[in-house]
Amino acid sequence: MKATYYKDTMHSYMIIPCPSEAETTGYQYRMLEMNRIEGILPCGLRHIDGESFLYYETTGRQSLNSLYEGRKIPGAELFRLLKALAEVSGTLSGYLLDEQHLVLTGDQIFYDLSNGKYCFTYYPGEVVSPEVFRLLADGIDGTDKRAAAAAYRLCAAAERDRQALREAVREEAADKDTAKPWEIGTEEPVENNVAETEYEDTARSDMYTANIEIKKGSRFAAGRKAPEVRADRNSETAENSDPSQGSGKKQIVLRLLLIVFLLAGAGGLFAVQLLVYISQRERRLCIAGSILLLISSCLIIAETVLRVRESRRKKREEERSRRPSYMESDEKDLPVFGTGKAEEYRLNDDEAGNTVRFSEQEMIGRLYGRDRGSRIDLRTLPVTVGKAQAYVDVVLPDPSVSRVHARIYKGEEGCIEIRDLDSTNGTFINGTRLEPNEKRRVHRGDEVRFGNMEYEYR
Repeated sequence: MKATYYKDTMHSYMIIPCPSEAETTGYQYRMLEMNRIEGILPCGLRHIDGESFLYYETTGRQSLNSLYEGRKIPGAELFRLLKALAEVSGTLSGYLLDEQHLVLTGDQIFYDLSNGKYCFTYYPGEVVSPEVFRLLADGIDGTDKRAAAAAYRLCAAAERDRQALREAVREEAADKDTAKPWEIGTEEPVENNVAETEYEDTARSDMYTANIEIKKGSRFAAGRKAPEVRADRNSETAENSDPSQGSGKKQIVLRLLLIVFLLAGAGGLFAVQLLVYISQRERRLCIAGSILLLISSCLIIAETVLRVRESRRKKREEERSRRPSYMESDEKDLPVFGTGKAEEYRLNDDEAGNTVRFSEQEMIGRLYGRDRGSRIDLRTLPVTVGKAQAYVDVVLPDPSVSRVHARIYKGEEGCIEIRDLDSTNGTFINGTRLEPNEKRRVHRGDEVRFGNMEYEYR
């Protein structure tokens, strides 16, 4: 069952051809076309050039393969999927539709990013094997032992028969935690009033972000390094700031205040002798107290000066260690060329190694934005771009960018490949718009545009 994708001005469709021997006027086709079944992709039947096609509307939805390609599936999301599958099975029985015709594959199960619900594909033609459970077993997050055990049990049940699989799904979906994906290791996003364009203007925008950053907690893949996106210089200064510097300044201020109080006390004791008539014994005590206060203040001053000098010395040593060190060469040992004795300085074959040539695959560059400091690092691929923090690697907070907009892959010969993930405003390479789910190679110097955000691959 081969599916193609089509996009008009406002809607996106997944197109599946009907079998030539199928009776498209039958009960299943009519129920599927005339009813909007909860949990099933809206479908319409079209006849083109003597052939029949089913047009499934996928606007604002992403398939499981698009969401979790290269990342781990959280356990809570697995149980949400199973619960949705159990509910849609019960709904189909109310319409007298056979649940065996649910297409349980990673490309035909969709997730609605606007309301957080799963939608399944119902195909009245041939029965397709439930391959999604193999995907779930391979991609489940192993840190969740309960979810991993459930995924493997479902994978084993899918290899037997549909009845065993149906019972296993209902058992695993019963009374399970259905936490939202952004509640797993991340904070709940703050709503943003930025309006989306075209179709997405009616959807909720609770997954926006205010800065171009990578939400590391939202990445489900364990042990994977997140790509770098530098939006401004504040992050760089924050990384370079040392928390010990602030505490050192506070200590110096406190010492200076203590010195002031000690000197004021010593001056007060001296002034008492002049302003107040006191006995000889009291005079001696005042002199001794003032001397002790002066000695204490001098000791504190000396200690403060030593601490400041020590901190400055450490800073200078750190600066020297960061600077590259060069060794002065002895000019007497340098060869003198042009005197006829240059052969003596040639290296033998066993002394000189071959020059290592870097392959262009190791020289993958970056996408540099029009704004200064905006770039997308491509050293760790694949990279998904969009504005839904829970499902992308690089967040682009622009109204023209879809929640899950595009994915960047590692190509051949130093190039990269970009695939449009059925975005609303499209992905463009040198001004040419990619078809939905189309993958195209990008060369150095090409211009890439995600909605209104322009980049250059260098």
